[in-house]
Amino acid sequence: MTVNDIYKFIDEIAPFKYQAGSDNCGIIVGDKNAQVNKVLVCLDVTNDVVFEANKKGVDLIISHHPLMYSPVSTIKKSDPLHALVSSNINLIAVHTNIDIASDGVSDLMLCALNFPKSNTPIIPIGGENTGFGRIIQIDEPMSAKELAEKCKAAFNSTVIRYVDADKPIKKIGVSSGSAAETVDMALDAGCDAFICGEVKYSKLLFAKDHGLTLIEAGHFHTENIFCDDMVTRLKARFAGINAEKAANSVDVCSYV
Repeated sequence: MTVNDIYKFIDEIAPFKYQAGSDNCGIIVGDKNAQVNKVLVCLDVTNDVVFEANKKGVDLIISHHPLMYSPVSTIKKSDPLHALVSSNINLIAVHTNIDIASDGVSDLMLCALNFPKSNTPIIPIGGENTGFGRIIQIDEPMSAKELAEKCKAAFNSTVIRYVDADKPIKKIGVSSGSAAETVDMALDAGCDAFICGEVKYSKLLFAKDHGLTLIEAGHFHTENIFCDDMVTRLKARFAGINAEKAANSVDVCSYV
């Protein structure tokens, strides 16, 4: 198979045309006609990931976060981009296009939480049932602490930070990674709680003032679920493909 074969498959499940205007998804480095024998999937392209890919003879890295979002004027030897190009490894970034897709990252969050699948995005974009975030209604109300503990277990989060609105939670919004206007729109949609990776401090204050339970489960932790899912999808589509999650796709932060 070629890089383009895999690109076209990803485009089927998460059309690249729906990526956010500030994003940089698609074939970032390499040749679309290059042959692919081994694929490594990661959240972020770091030097450690490129070193691992080089050692394992990987032809293509598929990352969630793009390696760069804007034109690059300088490439230093310590930059992962330098290592990637020097190693002749191709790169496809699959970011906001799969964030908003049906069965995308928000749906993976719901699955990890053992919540039902949702057809209601917080911010509708593109086709039917697509958009940033998802909204669900649960049958049995939960407390903020119960939901925070559920998030910690579901996403294997090291630390959970949350604002407790001190009211029963039945309607829940979720969105992976960073959240900005999604918080406001989850509140406008009538959510009792909103789960995301991270928000600015001002949004924590906003949530407290407006009676919204807001849970930060970690940017890495809410999006790392992308990796195993992409490996599973690749193996289901391409018989005999050699694809795996990068061992070095890890949270770079330490906690005390």
